[in-house]
Amino acid sequence: MTPQTQTITDHLVDIKTVCAVLCRSRASIYRDIERGDFPKPIKRGHSSRWRASDLNRIIAQDGDMAA
Repeated sequence: MTPQTQTITDHLVDIKTVCAVLCRSRASIYRDIERGDFPKPIKRGHSSRWRASDLNRIIAQDGDMAA
């Protein structure tokens, strides 16, 4: 038997989703990007998108800090 190959896809989300998920303002997200405390966006034309996996990692880190 051979192992099954699965493709894992990562969704890209916009700034509105990032702000809603993290309960933060657009300005605070971009301020953290400038400081290097937040992942830089992936540019798609004139749009900025972030990987959902990056957001999940940030949420997990915040949860670890609260514990």
